[in-house]
This record gives sequence, C-alpha cells and structure tokens, in this order.
Amino acid sequence: MFRKLWGTLGRGTLCGAAFFAVVNAMQGQPVLPAIPQAPIGPIMPAAVQAAPRLAPILPVGAQDQPKSAAPLLGAPASTPAAADPLKARIERLEKQNQDLMELLKNLQNRGGAPGQAPGQAPVGAEANQGGLNKDDVQKIIGDYLGQRDAKLHAEADAKKKDQEARGFVVGKNVGLTGTWKSHQPWFETSDNAFRIHFGGRFQPEWVFGASTSDAVATGKGGIGPLNEGFNFRRARLEVDGWLYEVIDFMIEYDFANQFSSGQPFTADLKTGAVRPGPNSDANTFGVPAPTDVWAGLNYIPIIGGVRIGSLKPAIGLDHLTSSRYLDFLERSIGFDTYYNRNNGFAPGFMIFNYTEDQRIAWQLSATKPTNTLFGWTTGGGEWDYAGRLTGLPWYQDEGRRMVHVGLGAKFTDRLDLGRANLNDRWLLRNGGPNLQNLVSQVNAFGVSQMIVNPEFFMNLGPLSVQAEYVASWVTGVTAYTTQLTGGTPVPVSSRTFKSQTAYIQALYFLTGEHRPYGKSALHGSGAAPTRVVPFRNYFWVPGHGGGSNPFSSGAWQVGARYCWSDLNDNEIYGGLVHEVTLGLNWFLNPNMKIQWNYDIGYRALRGGTSDGYYHGFGMRMTFDF
Repeated sequence: MFRKLWGTLGRGTLCGAAFFAVVNAMQGQPVLPAIPQAPIGPIMPAAVQAAPRLAPILPVGAQDQPKSAAPLLGAPASTPAAADPLKARIERLEKQNQDLMELLKNLQNRGGAPGQAPGQAPVGAEANQGGLNKDDVQKIIGDYLGQRDAKLHAEADAKKKDQEARGFVVGKNVGLTGTWKSHQPWFETSDNAFRIHFGGRFQPEWVFGASTSDAVATGKGGIGPLNEGFNFRRARLEVDGWLYEVIDFMIEYDFANQFSSGQPFTADLKTGAVRPGPNSDANTFGVPAPTDVWAGLNYIPIIGGVRIGSLKPAIGLDHLTSSRYLDFLERSIGFDTYYNRNNGFAPGFMIFNYTEDQRIAWQLSATKPTNTLFGWTTGGGEWDYAGRLTGLPWYQDEGRRMVHVGLGAKFTDRLDLGRANLNDRWLLRNGGPNLQNLVSQVNAFGVSQMIVNPEFFMNLGPLSVQAEYVASWVTGVTAYTTQLTGGTPVPVSSRTFKSQTAYIQALYFLTGEHRPYGKSALHGSGAAPTRVVPFRNYFWVPGHGGGSNPFSSGAWQVGARYCWSDLNDNEIYGGLVHEVTLGLNWFLNPNMKIQWNYDIGYRALRGGTSDGYYHGFGMRMTFDF
C-alpha cells in the first residue's frame, strides 16, 4: 500500500509541475518538453534520495501534518481505521492525476511541438508556428472548469428534484434559524415544518379636548362628563407559530385589561335613597386577560382547519380585523354594541376552509356566550353559533384592486345571565374599559338573540371603502334597563326587541400605498385587511451626505367614517346615535404608526333631557413586532 502511495504522490507531483511549466512557458518561459510515461515503481523525490541514510525519511507533505496525527509510515497497515483514510486519499490522488494527465495531453496535442527541448525557441516563434498562446491556455482551462461546474450543478439539481418528488420527513430537521420574515422575528427550520414567532404590541393613547354640554353630561339619562386621559389601550405579548407543518397555535395575553370589585353605590343624604353609581378608580384594577389562546389542526380534507381555545367568533369584518391594523382609533360603533362584551373573544371551537384560489372562504364557530373578558364561563349550556361566508368577485394586482363581500350570522340559544347587554361607548377611550362614557344603552332580559351582519370592502389603489350593517333581534324580552331607568329592571310583556347599527368609511393614501388583504382564516381570524407596508420607510438624517438632509416620509393616509346606532324599538328606548370620525394615519414603517382622530357625535334619548353633541381628539401610537 505504501509503495502505491509513494507512486501516486510522485506522479501527482510530476504532473502538477509539468502543468504549471506549460502555463509558465506560454507566458514567456521555455516550452514544456514531452511528458514521459510514469514508471511503474514509486518515484522517490530528489530531496529524499539525497538525504542521509540515518535521517528519518518522511513522505511529501509530512511536515504539514498536525502534531497530533500519527506519522504516515508509523501507522499499522492492518488497522482498518488507518487503512480507510489512506485508501480514500489514494483514490482522490489517482483521480487528480487522471484529470491532470488528460489536460496535459490536450495541451500537447494542440501545442504542435510537445518534444521541444527547453530554451530551443522563443514562445513567439512557437505561437507563429501554430503553438499555444496565453488566450488558448485560458480557454482550455476555462472550458474544463466550466464543464466540471456544469456537471456539479446538474447533479445538485437532480438531487434537489429527487428530494422534492420524495418529499421530506416532518420532524427530522429540527434545527431552528432566526430570521426577519413578514416584518416579524421568526425562528424556523429549513423545511418550514416548525416555525415560532415571539411578538407583542402596545398602544399608548392620549385623549384631549373632550367636552360636551351640561345637559348631555348631567341631564336625565346623561352620559356623564367627558374627561381627558392617557392610558394603554392594549399591551400584549404573544407566541405563535406552526408545529409539524399542520398544527398552528397562538398564545396571547393582554396586560391592559381591568375588572371592577363590585358595584359602587351613592346615597341621597336628604331622602336616604341608594342608587348604583358609576365605576371609578377606587374600585377598578388592572389584570391580564387572554385574547387569542388556541391551537388548530389544518389541511383536513373537506373540513379544512379545526381550532380550539379562546378565539374570535366567526362574524363581522370590523370584528375580525386585528387591532394592529385598525384604520381609526376604535372600531365602528356596532362592534361595541354586539361583539365587545368579552373583548371580542370567547372560548370554543371553529372550523374553516377556502377554495384553492382563496376567492371564496367560510368559517363556522361554536363558543360560550360570556359577559366578561377572562376567557371562561359557567352556566346552563348556553352556546353562540356563528358563521361567515366571504367572496372576492374582483381581485387584481395582488389585492390593490379588489372587491370583498361577505355575510355573517350568529345565534345565541340561551343568553348568558338571561340578558343581552347592548351599549354604545363613544369612539375615543379616555380611560380603562370599565371607565368609559356610554352614549346609549339597553339591557334586554330575554331568551335568545339572532344577529345578521352583511359586509363590504373595496380597494381602488390608494382608495379603500368599507361598510357593514348589523341587525339584532332579542326574543322573549320580559324586562329591560336603559340610562333613563338606572339599574332597576322595568318589566314588560314578552316581546322581541330589534336594534341595528351601520357604518361606512373611506380612506385614501396620500403616498400611493393600498390596504393589504388576507384571504382566509388560516393562522388568522378570517378574511380581512392586514398590515400596511409603506413604499419607503420614514427616515431623516440631518447633515448627512455633504450637507444634504436625506429624508423619507413613510406612508400617510387620511380617512372619514360615519356611524349610526338605533337602540329604539317596541317601546324600549335606548337611544339614537350619529357619530363622525376624521382620521390621519402616519405609517413610519410596517411595525409602527401614529394616528390622530377627531370624533364628534350626537345622541338623542327619548324621554330624557340629555340630547346633544359630544366631541374630542385622540392620538395613539401603535408598535408591534
């Protein structure tokens, strides 16, 4: 074996020297002489031949071996661990020798004088007689390397196609790599079977310039004084992602929620009458609460996806739009009236699916009706059943031009606590959720409730238009309360109470962007607008670049919305509200925006003395990742 190794090393050394001699010759050195056939026996380097017999004889390159490696000549020939590396090395050297010999033969065949002795004639003379010049050598070497690279690429492509055809084993590759993807930090495997996102959002908000007349604030059935305030509208942390390619999950908690420790009361010192009073800072406390806390199984034939946990019931475009992507500081007035007693989330189940092109999507949910936002309920078997069907009759330019239409419905077979709590808060938040001013209200003590919710959304480039109508029927109503009656229920004969709300809004990007749109409920709440991405992120670097001030504005959007709510029906008078919101939105980048709203409303309450206007300004920063 060692005899063969010495022979291989010798031939490799000779061939390499011959090859570089040819290249040097083409650059002005003597032409390479003919290469004799390598001898069968081992070739002993001259330096080794001339070495004293008492000096250790080392193989070529031995001085470069690591000190920890065993000397080549000292390794036992019978040891498998030593034989395998030697055999592999010999095979590699043989292959290199074959490649070099083939290349040298090509050079000699094209050179015209392979046997010419060194220094016999100048290079120029050989070139004039048909020999190789520098360009010829470069072309030969380039052709050889190109063929080798093409072969390697072809083999790699064939291997990749074979792997794609055979698929991959889910769970075999579990090494996670961090990346910034979809404007969020993700950790994922190379096959995307495992993906985890750690994120959050917070929304500090300032309400100022809020005011109304004394009659609206303190008149019969009044809404109370409007105060300025600064609070965190939301402060959430989340972990979401995918496991084993088909299971997705989301765990999110909001740290900006509150609860009240009992109902405060006020007493009239003259008459001794005790009446329930409004909540205040004295009996209101901050507490975390679940929002999206669920896990699901996806890509099930026919059904599509199944989800279990705390989730959004399948109804309402405004309801299912994430708070990260709201166009105004608050959703429309109808969301507060019908879907917000539990912060828009409820414990239960959902299934969903969509067509292959995602032009049609549907979702069904069964959730427990709750009047709190803490994700649990107890009772006598009450359920909310909701369904939503959406379609895209027109969709072009990746949603820049599109029309969305949808229809949702919800049925509650038995009302939680035996009542439907319908109330409208004004559309600015100057405090915690339990400290808001109500502009209209009905608590209908009944048996069941039915809600119908058609929806519309359209993109025309930078212009977007959105509208919804919500109608509700509470059956078997035998008592009610309003702002006129206070906390004492007023008994009535059994009846159905109908209420309704609607809104329409239009927004326009001054910088040309459009509102992106998600087509289905896959790893989301449902088909709805999503994250705005500016054409250019905001930056300003004063004095940079030779005295100039590089600047980019980010994205700017203006909008207006009209809301209407009617809680008057069948001799129950909760109030009539008209409200207009004007908005200005500045998207600094996909993760941060600042919003300014001016909100003005008019409320009318039959039988009261508190009709009139109310208004205020609000400003919010939204940051999410």
